[in-house]
Amino acid sequence: MLLDSINETQTKIAALRMDLRVGKIFSSLGKSVGLIIDSASQDLPVTEVKVPQDEDDVVELLKIINEQLGKGDMDEISDDNINLLMDHLGSFKAQIRDGGVFTLFGDLLQYDILTKNQKIMIFDRLISDQMLLSHINETQNDAAYLRAYTLILLATLIYIDRAGTTFIDPKRRSRLVNQIVLYTMLENDTRGYEDGRGWIHAYTHLGNVLDELASDEKLVRADKILLMCTVIEKIKRLKTPLIYGESIRLAVYIADQLYEDDVYQQFLLIELREWRRSLETIQMRESSAMWNALFNRQRFLQALVLNPDMANSIVEYLEDSNDFTV
Repeated sequence: MLLDSINETQTKIAALRMDLRVGKIFSSLGKSVGLIIDSASQDLPVTEVKVPQDEDDVVELLKIINEQLGKGDMDEISDDNINLLMDHLGSFKAQIRDGGVFTLFGDLLQYDILTKNQKIMIFDRLISDQMLLSHINETQNDAAYLRAYTLILLATLIYIDRAGTTFIDPKRRSRLVNQIVLYTMLENDTRGYEDGRGWIHAYTHLGNVLDELASDEKLVRADKILLMCTVIEKIKRLKTPLIYGESIRLAVYIADQLYEDDVYQQFLLIELREWRRSLETIQMRESSAMWNALFNRQRFLQALVLNPDMANSIVEYLEDSNDFTV
């Protein structure tokens, strides 16, 4: 079977998104999303994941900026320094990637150091294929650090935009939806914490992004349904375990989304019933992938039931059908 390239998958997503918006599809959306996922090129051979060699420069920059922030002496940052920091968002060293670059960007946003144009520049880099989709259709690789921390910084920027510092225009918001749907369809790395390198936690970070978009009043319902559908269809297909609290984070997102409108509850019930029906009709060969899929499902559904803010209709369905055990 000839699988789709990333560009072909992007084209299919755009067409499906339009069909959903105009009402051509609803109850069968999960099947359509699943077909796109199954047709996408994944698990290709790993190519070299390159990281910048100017590590000493960024360590020194982090030190200087943090000292300036601590003294209250900083009111601007150059575009060149922003780009140097972003170049190291995928560092294999947690003290640079997580405790350094990501934490510093949070401080720069909190203290309102970044201009509107700089926020746009950062956003555009984050949603680019080069960052968000780096090596994503290859087997497990070290670009997962970059992809995961691209997500969590995106979530922060989306929050800042939604909180009133508006800089994401309609064209960028539309591209964001396309890219997050595509990312979700392709991301297979479920690693949580890696000894010596720290957190990846992609599906937790994805939950953060989805939760911000769930509350975005500028997104139409069709886009929010597509996002929710895609993450559920992807969970069905993951062959490795989600065991670092990802299900709990995703359940928080689901609960928040369902609160927005009854149509999300209606759609989720369709998805849950179809998920159960598919398990009853499909014969699966016993393997580690099979058991990981079943236990991922169990953890996800249990997280839905146990979330105190989950819609009653979802909890009642799961409890009545006892549909959260293996």
